[in-house]
Amino acid sequence: MFGFNTAVKGLLASQRSLYIVNHNISNINTKGYSRQQGVQRATTPFHMTGVGMLGTGTTIEDIIRMRDSYIDFKYWNENAPKGEWIVKRDGLEELEKLFGEPSDNSFRKYLDDFYLALDNMSKNPSDMSFREPVKENVLALTRHINETAKRLQDMKKEQEFSMETMERRINDLAIQITSLNKQIYATELDGRKANDLRDRRELLIDELSEIVDIRADESTDGKYVVSIGGVSLVDHTNTFKVKLAEDFSELQWSNGSKVSLRSGQLKGLLDIYNGDGVNNSYRGIPYYMDRLNQFAREFAESFNNQHKEGYTLDGEQGEDFFVFSEEAEIEDSWAATITLHDDILRDLRNIAAAGDKAGDAEDAKNLLKLIALRDEKSPDDFIKSILSNLAVDSLQGRRMSETQDVVLRNIQSKRDSIQGVSYDEEMADMVRFQHSYVASARMISTMDIIMDVTINRLGLVGR
Repeated sequence: MFGFNTAVKGLLASQRSLYIVNHNISNINTKGYSRQQGVQRATTPFHMTGVGMLGTGTTIEDIIRMRDSYIDFKYWNENAPKGEWIVKRDGLEELEKLFGEPSDNSFRKYLDDFYLALDNMSKNPSDMSFREPVKENVLALTRHINETAKRLQDMKKEQEFSMETMERRINDLAIQITSLNKQIYATELDGRKANDLRDRRELLIDELSEIVDIRADESTDGKYVVSIGGVSLVDHTNTFKVKLAEDFSELQWSNGSKVSLRSGQLKGLLDIYNGDGVNNSYRGIPYYMDRLNQFAREFAESFNNQHKEGYTLDGEQGEDFFVFSEEAEIEDSWAATITLHDDILRDLRNIAAAGDKAGDAEDAKNLLKLIALRDEKSPDDFIKSILSNLAVDSLQGRRMSETQDVVLRNIQSKRDSIQGVSYDEEMADMVRFQHSYVASARMISTMDIIMDVTINRLGLVGR
């Protein structure tokens, strides 16, 4: 039976290798799946006195994943910066669309229309039909400023929702990883590898590494730890939750201490939400909101000061042309509340176009000074400076995201070359193991014939 058992071992080894090939092909489109390979070795040989060692066959002693831990480490390290810059790029592109430059719905377009109406009015300041377009165009300008400020506030609320979603996702992923740690540890107590469970765990790590910068380590005794900034999020079978600060200024651990974030999607969202540009910090929504408020405040102040030096059609001293809400200074909502003064809305005669109190109805001296303010304290330049900052920041976001994408695609290519399932390779292996299986089966048939002759036919001669 010695040779028969050797052939059976070869048959079973080929059969198990075919099972592994079958499993690989079945998961060729499974995200995160690592190609598996049987580790085949010769069984312990039999010592024959005076002859030597006689082979006893083969066996599949282990099934391993084709995976490189160093490539995984590099992938997770680069995945977080990619997530951060994609978020920043998308956020800045939204800001660019919001300011709408250049287009027919831009600040410069509304300013052009407003000053054109003032210029037309200066040619016939006593005619109400020339004053009416000034009112309509200034209302259009202030509404545009109001709407832009409101959209910036709405964008901040959207950022809050995204950050809350990511906070929940981090905690959910941590719980799932902890659960898988328990299953993997229990499965591998007898020395076997829980390959498919490990693939599922590392797929979760892939997703987590895009949200926050993490480090994953496995000790020699199978304990798995995932940390953020050197502090454990998952300590094998224990999970430590994170939460956002009430003002969304930072990410915190459950005990209130700050989570040290270096990169990741959440870091990108926090920078866009909190970035005020102070001390070379990131320029996010607060920075552009502050610049818009500064524009609205200074533009209105400059225009109001000159308007109050003029006189109305009734010879009265001019008042403020633009006004804000009472809470504007407290809430820093200059852009959100700027509008035309009620007195001018009610009666266009209150536009202080005249330069002299006793002047005639066609006096437009003060109106010309108001028009000249565009060159002296150009609102166009102020808007241009905001947009140039936005263009630089947006360009940086695009370049950094493209660079990280190239780096990550290079790493992913190496990763796929190691762990990815190749249809052609699996087909070649299938043919190879099939031939090995057929050969082992023929060997069994041959051994069966030999044993049949030995047992049933020898000794019958001469009977």
